[in-house]
Amino acid sequence: MTNNTSKETIAVVGGGMTGIAAALGLAQSGRFAVTLLEKQDRLGGLSGYFQWQDVVWDRFYHVMLSTDKVMLEFIQELGLAPELFWCGTKSGFYGDGRLVSMSSPLDFLRFPFMTLWQKFRLGLGILYSARIKDPGKLDRIYVREWLTRVFGRRVYENIWDPLLRSKLGDARERTSAAFIWATINRLYGARSSDNKQEKMGHVRGGYKKILEAAEKKLKDAGVTILTSHPVEKVISNTILNPSLNIKNLKLKTPTASFSFDKILLTADCPAILQMIENRDSHPYWNQLEKVEYLGVICLKLILNRKLSPYYVINLLDRQLPFTGIIEATNIVPPKEVGGKHIVYLPKYLPASDDLNRLSDDEIKDLFLAGLKKVYPDFVDSDMLHCDVSRERYVQPLQELNYLQRTSGVATPIENIFMVNTSMIYNSTLNNNAAITLAKKAVKYILEEGVEKA
Repeated sequence: MTNNTSKETIAVVGGGMTGIAAALGLAQSGRFAVTLLEKQDRLGGLSGYFQWQDVVWDRFYHVMLSTDKVMLEFIQELGLAPELFWCGTKSGFYGDGRLVSMSSPLDFLRFPFMTLWQKFRLGLGILYSARIKDPGKLDRIYVREWLTRVFGRRVYENIWDPLLRSKLGDARERTSAAFIWATINRLYGARSSDNKQEKMGHVRGGYKKILEAAEKKLKDAGVTILTSHPVEKVISNTILNPSLNIKNLKLKTPTASFSFDKILLTADCPAILQMIENRDSHPYWNQLEKVEYLGVICLKLILNRKLSPYYVINLLDRQLPFTGIIEATNIVPPKEVGGKHIVYLPKYLPASDDLNRLSDDEIKDLFLAGLKKVYPDFVDSDMLHCDVSRERYVQPLQELNYLQRTSGVATPIENIFMVNTSMIYNSTLNNNAAITLAKKAVKYILEEGVEKA
């Protein structure tokens, strides 16, 4: 991208939250003229939104926790702090044909799926897990082995294994304990110190409001935003002709070609590998090829009624086809979405899962049948709208020794950098982690320039 100023030019490829935060940080440094390229017709990625009639809300379910410091700072920077609200939440469990609450100490004592001793082991294990500050050793232990050791075999079989099965499928047998530690640690942090009630946050207007504010902030910082620009190839002239001392890099989209001094790639690993032309067999690229992702299929329902008081229902029934039941309007006031009620039925799954081969209509039939099993009084007339969202590359699978296999920001090609969710470690997949990674990449790029000066 040509620029008449003396600033270096840099392209940020990918307009999800990582790309947005990185582009903003690079532009605010004053050193770069930044261009942000996104393949979709608007920014957002996995944090995008959908619209049906007067209902506009998040395409996938998202919440903020009080411990999401980086995300909350980003909300503040966008001027949306006054729009942020917090809500106490309730959680449920479904198993043996029963839906029970797990939202208070009394609920815990009454919980029917464990004995009193198993409840003691569970509570003690969660306290122990939340106090682990350096989970490096957990990266070398399978999740089954660690959970059984900490919580006991019965608690693992009755509680953790069904939850891991619904979240990871057969991949749970290859997952390290660091994954579940991060999950426990983040959710434990959502409980306020006074009454231990879960607190979750939202911005009024959802991610549509966040993305609109972010786009305005980017433009105010001088960022050029190019949506509907899928990057097909990244070409380094120094590789094509080493005798020419040309530092510019080229990006090719279906309709145009651009030149930049530097490029930051924030797409998923398979997309990046497809973009890079003339890459060799460097261990860096080999590492990216080894990253395995879980995808997601998510049925969104817009209802004319409330299903339950629970934000999330964890599923112990192994026959249900989805991962959980998330009733977003038990945090978000229904008036925010036209008085309707929004429910998400997600399923995280590897590429090999048979569900990927089902049509949207088949997914709807299968998932709705499962929902009626949990809620026998649910009828089709309760449903105003439903649709299916799919993403192939969502959650990188944290296998054993994953920390040793995470990549750095600098790629083997000079002036080409990378940051994406495969680099998340000691955290679950969420936008706080995504923006933290973006800031790390910006810091690296800026300091790299200083070191070379």
